[in-house]
Amino acid sequence: MTDPHIEFVFGEVNNQLKHELKAFWIQYGKPHQEELKSFRATLSNNQKRMGLLKKPISRQPAAISRDQSGKINGIVFVVLRELETALELGSHAYFQRMYVIPESRNPRLTNQLFRAFLKGFYREVEKRDHRAKVLLSENINPGLQKASMRRYFARLGFQMLGGNQLGGEIWVRKLKTHFSF
Repeated sequence: MTDPHIEFVFGEVNNQLKHELKAFWIQYGKPHQEELKSFRATLSNNQKRMGLLKKPISRQPAAISRDQSGKINGIVFVVLRELETALELGSHAYFQRMYVIPESRNPRLTNQLFRAFLKGFYREVEKRDHRAKVLLSENINPGLQKASMRRYFARLGFQMLGGNQLGGEIWVRKLKTHFSF
């Protein structure tokens, strides 16, 4: 097995990568959404997302992995959202999501992709919105809600905030911020 090619791309998406990402989501956007729905389908259909999140401000890729042929086979993206003050996490937060195509999924790839994302995202303080003081991860995949995965997230500096009404676990990690004047 060869090492995956992983790139940190947050704030540096050129036209070629935009084209590749568009093609990726055309091919895998629907399966990704269906997978999210399947995780949520195991929960009560009348449960609604708490109204503590406002509309997304921006959504952008943060890290990608490529297979041996050079095609994108995994992506970590972040969504910047304004938060309600009731959450007591600040005014804004980044939400992280990851999707790896089914035929490329394996623990080694997902670990390397996620760690590359975290390393780059924390290092690139200047590229992040300074209002976001935390990175949140909503783990709705039941496979991420095992004791071993909880230990993994804790080792990476995340703390579990608790569950949400959709059956997911919400994890938080503080971000360093930089104010530019």
